[in-house]
Amino acid sequence: MSLAIGIDKIEYGDVGDGIPGASLAEITDPIAEGSVAFSFSEPTETNIMSETSDVPVVTILTKEDPEYIEFALITPAAATLAALAGGTATTDKWEAPTSVPEINQTVKITTKTKDAEAIEYTIVNAKIVSRFNQAPAKKAEERLLVRCYIQEARTDLGVVETPFIREIVAVV
Repeated sequence: MSLAIGIDKIEYGDVGDGIPGASLAEITDPIAEGSVAFSFSEPTETNIMSETSDVPVVTILTKEDPEYIEFALITPAAATLAALAGGTATTDKWEAPTSVPEINQTVKITTKTKDAEAIEYTIVNAKIVSRFNQAPAKKAEERLLVRCYIQEARTDLGVVETPFIREIVAVV
């Protein structure tokens, strides 16, 4: 039985042609404990009713709320800030972007290994939005909150592919 407990790594990279990117880089900054969160919305239902019945003729389901996965990084490096929040970076200096950046990446989150298996959660085409959500304090560290919105995964030919993948993988 596969059991998804804990996070082993988070990776990101360029989006493929309607599929996950082939080359992903691992985030090396510490992931804040307990910060990985899933937000998958329930569909909104609209019942089409008839004057002659108390039962809907048809129920239409639509997703109205954006779905995302988010996580927090502890005191990220300048290069991580540039990759996930935009702007520019040198070795130890990050300069914020002058406008809201457009960051689209494949994002893969892998759980810790249990019984030689791990679970991978992949957003094929994630819109990444990041912001500092915790300032350093006497008993608290600086944190960058990274939110990865699930977007449509469309090929160059216009074919819509799955936007989100959950897969159990063998770990050797």
